[in-house]
Amino acid sequence: METQGPNRSSSVVPRWRRPIELQEEERRELRRIADSGSCEYRLVERARIILAGADGEKSLHQIQREQSVARSTVRKWLNRYPQRRARHPEKPVASWLADDERVGAPARFDELFWIDVLVLVTSDPETSGRPISHWTVRELTDEIVERQLVKRIHFTTVSRFLASCQLRPDRVQEWMNRKPQPDFDTKAAQIKDELVQATSDGRAPQEVTVSFDEKTGMQAKERLFADQPLSPGRPTRREFEYKRHGTLVLLAAMVVHSGEIVPAIRDCRTNEVTAQVLVELFTGLMEQGYERIRIILDQLNTHWSQVLVQSVARLCNLPVPADSEIQTGAQRRAWLTQPDKPIVWLFTPKHASWLNPIELWFKVLSQKVLRRGSFRSTTDLEQQVRRFVDYYNQRFAHAYTFKRWRMAA
Repeated sequence: METQGPNRSSSVVPRWRRPIELQEEERRELRRIADSGSCEYRLVERARIILAGADGEKSLHQIQREQSVARSTVRKWLNRYPQRRARHPEKPVASWLADDERVGAPARFDELFWIDVLVLVTSDPETSGRPISHWTVRELTDEIVERQLVKRIHFTTVSRFLASCQLRPDRVQEWMNRKPQPDFDTKAAQIKDELVQATSDGRAPQEVTVSFDEKTGMQAKERLFADQPLSPGRPTRREFEYKRHGTLVLLAAMVVHSGEIVPAIRDCRTNEVTAQVLVELFTGLMEQGYERIRIILDQLNTHWSQVLVQSVARLCNLPVPADSEIQTGAQRRAWLTQPDKPIVWLFTPKHASWLNPIELWFKVLSQKVLRRGSFRSTTDLEQQVRRFVDYYNQRFAHAYTFKRWRMAA
C-alpha cells in the first residue's frame, strides 16, 4: 500500500495569496502614495506591493517581477500590512507602511552629563582658558574630556546632541540693545506728526519739511570682468574680482512733500563739510520762497556741531551765540530745536533712524546703483549717482504716506 503525502486542498490559500480587503478611501490613499513623486521611495514601493497583491490574484513571483523587489519583501509586506492595520486602525495609511521603531543601543551618557554639556556650550570659552570667541564642536569635545566629564566621547556625538537642541555656537545674530528713553514715544510721535502734516494739504505754502542724512563709505569698485547676462533658468553671473578706487560720502536731503532728492557728494564728512552742505541746502530752499524750514535728522554729532550752530545763526540773521552758550552738546541741540527760528531741527530718538524717510531712499540707491554697479573712479561713481538722482526725481519722486504715531497707553 502506497503512502501518500498530505492532501493539500485547493481551497487552502497561502497567507501571501489571501486577499486584503481595502476600503475605497484606503485604496485611494495607497494609490496616492504609489504615484507620489515626493514620498519616500520605500513607502512608494510598499504601497505598490499592497495594491498589486490586494486582490490575491497574482503570485509572489508575478509581484516580484512587476515591482523589481525580492520575493521575501513581497511576502513580508503582504503579511505585515493587514496585521498593522488591525492593531492600529486609528492611524493613517502611511504609518502602516513605515519601518518599525528601532530601540537602538542603550544610552551611554545620562541626562546629568548632557546638562553639564549645555552649561559648557553656553559659557564663554575664555572662562575655560581658551582664547577663542566661541566654541567649536571639536574644542567643546576636547574640553569635555579634559574636565573628566567622561573618559572619551566622539565629536559627532556632541554634534548630534547640539543639533537636537538646535544650538549653533558657530552662528551669531546681531541685535540692538536700545537704552531706556523715557521720552522715546513723545519724540517719535513728534516726528510722525511732522511727516503727516508735511504731506497734508493744510501745510502753508511757505513752509517746508526736509529729511536729511548721510550715506558714508560708498565704494568706487570697478569689476575686472564684464557680467554674463541672464538666461532662462540662470541669473546674471558676476566675477568676484574688483579694483578699489576710493570712497565717497553722500549727504542727501529729501523734500518730504514731493519726495525730491537734493544730493551733495563729498570726500569726507566733517563738522565743517556738514555745515557747508546744510547751509547750501537751506539757501536753495529760501531762494525757492520757503520762509520756514523744518529738518528731520538723527543725533549724529556732526548734526549739532558748534560750527553748524554759528552758520545757521548767520543764515537766519540771528545773533551768533557765544561760545559759552553752546559749549556742550545739550546746549547746541537745545538752540537748534528752538521753535521760534526760521530753521528748526527735529531730532529722531536715538537708535530710531528708521523714522527718517531719507533712509528709505538710501535703500533704493543701494539696490539700483551701488550694489551691482561698476565704477572706474570716484568721479565715475559721483556721476552715476547724480544721474540716478536726476532720473529718480523726474520719474519716481513722490511723497511717502505716513500715519500718526499711536502712543502707548
